[in-house]
Amino acid sequence: YEIPRCLVGSEMCIRDRNIDINLISNHIGKKTNSGIRVDGALKDEASKLFRGSIDFKNGSSGSVGAETENVLLLGEDVRNKTIPLILCAEEDVNGSHGATIGELDEETLFYYASRGIDKKNAEDIMTKGRIEVIIRKIKDEDTEKLAEEQLEEVLQ
Repeated sequence: YEIPRCLVGSEMCIRDRNIDINLISNHIGKKTNSGIRVDGALKDEASKLFRGSIDFKNGSSGSVGAETENVLLLGEDVRNKTIPLILCAEEDVNGSHGATIGELDEETLFYYASRGIDKKNAEDIMTKGRIEVIIRKIKDEDTEKLAEEQLEEVLQ
């Protein structure tokens, strides 16, 4: 049994909005697989708390669970908290987690500036690219449309 990859936290969070996510991936049977992927951007005074748990229950030998997170921080006052947790009550399992969280680096900003693009527009371009990649992975037309509308609202 394979738990589908979850796209959580993919909404662009702006102003003083808060996102609080608690996702638990329980491995019950043998040779189960799960993948948790969190991608997004925080802007203005937005904050995010993500708790991702991969729980290898007794009887889940041969199972694999992975959690990755990529968050773009766009502002001095954004707050990002990540709490990964891997629980293991079984042997012969493989659990991993990793995160890339940061701002646009000076080299990227210089690249955009050399083409006449200011910091705000550079952030918008990078945000739009990041979120559009996520939107393309959504297999539900209504959810895709909602995500596209929210992205446009954020970028206006």
